[in-house]
Amino acid sequence: MPHSTLALRTRRLRGRALATLATLAALVGASTALAPAALAAPAEAGSITISAPSSVTAGDTVSVSVDASAAVDLFACDVTVTYDPALLAFDDAAGTFPDGGFDSVSEDTGSATFTNTRLGASPGLAGAQALVTFTFTSLAAGSAEIAVSSVTLVSSTSESTPLTDVATATTAVAAAPVVTPSPTPTVTPTTSPTAEPSASADPTETPAATDDTDPLAVTGSDATVWFVLGGIALVGVAAGILLIARRKAVQS
Repeated sequence: MPHSTLALRTRRLRGRALATLATLAALVGASTALAPAALAAPAEAGSITISAPSSVTAGDTVSVSVDASAAVDLFACDVTVTYDPALLAFDDAAGTFPDGGFDSVSEDTGSATFTNTRLGASPGLAGAQALVTFTFTSLAAGSAEIAVSSVTLVSSTSESTPLTDVATATTAVAAAPVVTPSPTPTVTPTTSPTAEPSASADPTETPAATDDTDPLAVTGSDATVWFVLGGIALVGVAAGILLIARRKAVQS
């Protein structure tokens, strides 16, 4: 009887040991299966927002920022932004990303995609993060919508999380004021007074009558008359002289 009781107790202990081992094996197997799932958790960003000025004037710079409120293991991300190219011109030299990684910008008509990734064994980003900041130049008056059309989050274990229709901002662009150029003052040249031309003789004017008594104007038939009269006068003078001579001769 005692021998049978001991054998029974031994069988019970062996059964309990085997059950304990089975339980430990199950727990180890479960923890091993769960560990990769925990390590492969996807990246998170919290809420993603886009900020831009509410109003600008055509020709002004429009500064835009895309932000994540609570990143978790954010090793890389792609951010695609769409806009109206008739109202905004993208400045591809003005993108700013988180420090300590590699970044690039690709542009198409009306859209730009910003890519940023950590390098090597660097940990993923955590907490509030500015994913990218960039600028536009406003071109013309209108309501310019700037939309984060898609975002792809990548964790340090390469788990990818795509997001679409993420956030939108609108900037009112006013027309640039029309600048009226000031009139250029004109300098009036000083002109020297010109001499008044003397009145010329009217070719149709009837010449004034000449004085017939003017000896310089005596010509033609008028001169003949004067010659006759002069001859008569000479004859009279000669006759007078002759008469005086005769009287003196008689008296003597």
